[in-house]
Amino acid sequence: MAMPEGKVSYSSISNLEKESSKFNYADDFNDAAWAIPESQNAHSSSESLLKKGNLYQFPHEPEDYLDEGYDSGEDQYNQYNVVPQKGPPEVNLRNVLGGIVAILTGRSKSLTGGGNVPFSNSNASFLGSAKNGDTFLHSSVYTPSAPPLLEQTPFNYSAYKDVLEAEPPEWLPDSSSKVCMQCNAPFTAITRGRHHCRFCGGIFCRVCSQGRCLLPVKFRERNPQRVCDTCYDRLDPLQGVLINTISNAVQAAKHDVMDWTSMRGWLNLPVGLSMEHEIYKSANTLRSYCQVARLNPEKSIPTAVLKGAKGLAILTVAKGGVVLAYKMGTGLVVARRSDGTWSAPSAILSVGLGWGPQVGGELMDFIIVLHDSKAVKTFCSRMHFSLGAGCSAAAGPVGRVLEADLRAGDRGSGMCYTYSCSKGAFVGVSLEGNIVATRMDTNLRFYGDPYLTTADILLGTVERPRAAEPLYASLQDLYRRLQC
Repeated sequence: MAMPEGKVSYSSISNLEKESSKFNYADDFNDAAWAIPESQNAHSSSESLLKKGNLYQFPHEPEDYLDEGYDSGEDQYNQYNVVPQKGPPEVNLRNVLGGIVAILTGRSKSLTGGGNVPFSNSNASFLGSAKNGDTFLHSSVYTPSAPPLLEQTPFNYSAYKDVLEAEPPEWLPDSSSKVCMQCNAPFTAITRGRHHCRFCGGIFCRVCSQGRCLLPVKFRERNPQRVCDTCYDRLDPLQGVLINTISNAVQAAKHDVMDWTSMRGWLNLPVGLSMEHEIYKSANTLRSYCQVARLNPEKSIPTAVLKGAKGLAILTVAKGGVVLAYKMGTGLVVARRSDGTWSAPSAILSVGLGWGPQVGGELMDFIIVLHDSKAVKTFCSRMHFSLGAGCSAAAGPVGRVLEADLRAGDRGSGMCYTYSCSKGAFVGVSLEGNIVATRMDTNLRFYGDPYLTTADILLGTVERPRAAEPLYASLQDLYRRLQC
């Protein structure tokens, strides 16, 4: 049956046989038998055939097969190869890829590069479209579908009872094994030496015993000990419990007397062998500074500088030389948190040179004021450099040093102000250069956590240790005097 505008439509198979003998009907379906001649164009939809009672439904043909029988501009979906769908969207590769493209570009793009499609017509249900055509994620996307990974779970004591109640083993003699008990590699004097596992007592090489762990209470060890790989896997799940119970950081400070009755309070040594010693030295330095500031206010750090400090580094350094002076010392650094409290301490080491007209030797207690967050981040570096100029004068028990320096490390750079009280006989003006490094081994022995970084300590993710209470008491006393 002929239709206007040169279009031909067939309503059923029987009509096709009557009007055109070019089409041969066969019982079995054959694509070749349904080929459309070039001189005619046919268009038939499956819906019209079903309405007229036909039992056979035409297979769906792509739109590019019909050159003139269908105007693609009449359907906005065919322009983008998108078929509208009723009901819940189907989860397939096309919908997933379309959603990813929409998230990355902000608009939906067809897989064939045809252009933008409004998401109101898209099959992706997790995207919506605004009136101006912009797309946004549906609110249901932000709803968490699973509990957080860091949610605390109760500790199962019974599962680790045999480890927590283990007793120190009897170490095997060195002569009992000539090879590593794990990798069976022969021991050598330099490259592969013998090491005993502190938990099982076996003999292992350096490669197979690199782990450091806190041991259970019955071992009576507060520092992390060398263990073999097998014992490390057994002890690692318990480190969180052991850190909060037996590490040096959670113990009460034993040396908290700093008056004249304690000999160690008379003079700070330039090198502290433990964090507890560094805490005592720093607290003693702050106590001595408060006495000097009270007696000689002109020699004290300006109140505005101290109140605006974002952190303090406290060191004891020994310096000596003529023209070229060498200096070395240890100390710690603390940072001020946003709530006004002080962070946990981190141990540091300072080594440097000074050049200029100078002569003598002195022992200096440094207080370095970190006046901004950039300076604090500089001390979060594993190692940083400082360059500055200063003048020094010491004659007898009390002297004065003023310096301003620029520090730079892999975490940033910042300006710091340095004030110190010195003891000795020294005079001069010099250009100073220092290397300040974080003492990772000292932090490990104090906190017991091998994964702890300096940024974790100074930026507030570590609780204030109980062993540092003398330091916090001295800091509180210092700032209470500033408010008077």
